[in-house]
Parts: sequence; C-alpha cells; structure tokens
Amino acid sequence: MRPGSFWQWRGYCQFRACDALTGRKACTLRERYAMVDSRKVKVTIERTFARSCLRALLASLILVIVCMAPVPSFSGRAPDFTLPDLEGKQVKLSGLLRRGPVVLDFWATWCKPCVKAFPGLQAIHDKYSKRGLSVLAISVDSPRTQARVAPFIKSNKYSFDVLLDNDGRVARLYNAIIIPRTLLLDQQGQVAFASIGYHPSNHEKLEEALKSVLPPEPEGDDEVPK
Repeated sequence: MRPGSFWQWRGYCQFRACDALTGRKACTLRERYAMVDSRKVKVTIERTFARSCLRALLASLILVIVCMAPVPSFSGRAPDFTLPDLEGKQVKLSGLLRRGPVVLDFWATWCKPCVKAFPGLQAIHDKYSKRGLSVLAISVDSPRTQARVAPFIKSNKYSFDVLLDNDGRVARLYNAIIIPRTLLLDQQGQVAFASIGYHPSNHEKLEEALKSVLPPEPEGDDEVPK
C-alpha cells in the first residue's frame, strides 16, 4: 500500500533510503533514526564550516579595507575646524595647536573598539596634558545616538575634551572612514602619528611619537642638603 499523508511519505522514503544504504529490504527503527541523526550532524558541521569561512572572508575584507584606508597628508597645516563640545562651547583646532600638540580620536558610542581604547586615551591625557597636549575625542554619533555621548563620558569619568561631529563633516575631512581613527598633530599641524582600529600597542606607539613633538619635561629642582 502506498503511503497517503506527508508524514507517511517521509517515513516511507527514509526506510527506502535506509534499505539502499544497508543492502537489506527492511530497516529497524533504531537504524532509521541513527541514519537521520547522522545526516543532521553532517548538515550541522557543513553549516558551521560555511559560517566560519564566511566570517574569515569578512575579516580579511575588513583588514584589506583598513590597510587601504588613506592616511591624511596635507601640503601645509592640518585643516582647521570648529566643533561644539558637550556643553555647547565652540572649540577651534588652531587655537589648541597654539598651545601644543593635539590628539584627534574619532569614535562613536556604538563602536566597541573605540570604547576599549578610551582608558588608554585617558591615561595619555592625564600624563601629558600638563605639557601642553590636548586630546580631542570627536564623536561621529548621528543625531539618533548623540544623546548617549554625554552620559557615557560622565559615567566613565573621562576628562579629555569631547566634540560632536554629528554630520561627519570633520571625519570626512580627515579621512576617518573607519573608527577608531587616531591622529597626532604637532604644533605646525603636521600628522606625526596615525592609526586605525584598536590595539593596546597603538597607545605605546602614540607615546613614542609624542616624545618627538612635546617640549622636554622640565627637571625638578634638586633638593638642597641641610
């Protein structure tokens, strides 16, 4: 008798497939389910392998894009700009350069690597701000997520300056296609260091570059013996 319902057809086909694999005219119920389970495992392995290959391909593509991202180069001083800080005060780059070197860090609240880089950026600010260094964390959050910027900075007690570039104008000016994007400008506005993405060694390299653009650290007065 030919099976009628869908489930009968499914069981019938599975038994026939089992017959073909075992060379017998009939399969036990245990053999049938063992065959079905092995097929499920095979399909799961194939899907996992395909996902892994796709992730590796995407990671390679991102790496290529990062390596090809242009490092800003200027014939003269870096392009000047003015952006508001979290309190609405307008901050101008050229005004800060008159005081000393400037670190520009393009970031966003939704960017996890950007958030990971902030503690190191804060450490650099604490260490070198007294020697004239200015750190500008330029948020590229859109108007949709801009409201998260101030609470994030306040809750983490970051003390460096945060500017808002919600239309991406300054980010495009400095080729900040991929974030985090960190630039060190000397007092002449030339790029002394540039990095893309987050890695703990980036801050070490930034500190090395800072040594060549910051004035020498003043030596403390020697203690006069009594």
